[in-house]
Amino acid sequence: MYFGISIATAAAPGVTASEALHRVVDICQYAEELGFDGYHAAEQHFTPYVVNPDSLQLFTYVAAKTKKLKFCSAVAVLPLHHPIQFAERAALLDVLSEGRLSVGVGRGYQRRAFEGYNVPMEDSAERFDEYLDVVKKAWGPDAFTYEGRYYRNAEPISVNPKPLQKPHPPIWVAGVSFHSLEKIGKGDYGFIKNFADNFETCRQQVETFKAARRAAGLPPSGDRARIGRQACVLENKREAETFAEKYAREFQRLFSSAVSKPPVGASYAHYRSEQYQRDRGLGEDFDYANYAALSIFGDPQAAIEKIAYLRDVVGFNEIDFNLGFGGMPTEIVRRVMRTLAEKVIPHFK
Repeated sequence: MYFGISIATAAAPGVTASEALHRVVDICQYAEELGFDGYHAAEQHFTPYVVNPDSLQLFTYVAAKTKKLKFCSAVAVLPLHHPIQFAERAALLDVLSEGRLSVGVGRGYQRRAFEGYNVPMEDSAERFDEYLDVVKKAWGPDAFTYEGRYYRNAEPISVNPKPLQKPHPPIWVAGVSFHSLEKIGKGDYGFIKNFADNFETCRQQVETFKAARRAAGLPPSGDRARIGRQACVLENKREAETFAEKYAREFQRLFSSAVSKPPVGASYAHYRSEQYQRDRGLGEDFDYANYAALSIFGDPQAAIEKIAYLRDVVGFNEIDFNLGFGGMPTEIVRRVMRTLAEKVIPHFK
């Protein structure tokens, strides 16, 4: 199995944005030393919940200070980017990192980001599909023209440099609705699942994704399904659970403020559902017990059992450990990483 990490670059109480960002290098270098496979970063705007408006730029900095660690933008909100510029920047990073980039994209769901960029949220799905098509064409070997609803170029253009990986870096797409999962499967993309949603919903999403791949004639060997889960794992179970609850509650305070304005448009109906709100701990009453049950908190044996369930029952074959949430100090994060690397991951290798 593939095991990666993401680091919550949150400007939590007592943590400046500069401190949150600069510790990324230290943690990534330690992750490489411990043998983790990759580092994933989420793009966010106008919120201290995650201080990272540009994953590609962040990866470029980290890539210069690491040798083997892979990178995945999980996710870049494609409708907020110019597709040609995004294709150019991703290709440049793939070359500079010597082929360590995977491109994770999604249409986004945070209303304040769309409003701040003056991009209509109601047509985000159509804009996303078109922009992803443009990006793939830009990575191709030939000059191209394009006549779309949101992007047009009448004169043939050719993006340079081309990505080092051929035909292009692996593409991952985030999805929540079952309609989106069908498109991800048929498109032969990897499926990225964020840190929330209950396990039964996740299982149904993975099944939909895989069924769409089979219907498109794509083999099981190419199924790529990755789930991110917050993790706080230490040999002392009580200590791990104490830290987990303390920092999960602070994370949830930050996250709730970031999504206080619900997304608009019929295609975002699921985001306004009671189940969606409960799984993410939103609303007036934070159900921590439910939140913890969906996370990887506790001692190594509990983590092994949870990961095995995510693999064997839910259907994921890649895990992203969400670390450092809620301003968790670096020394605790490093202890969690070592525990995972020495006591948990070897069980799956």
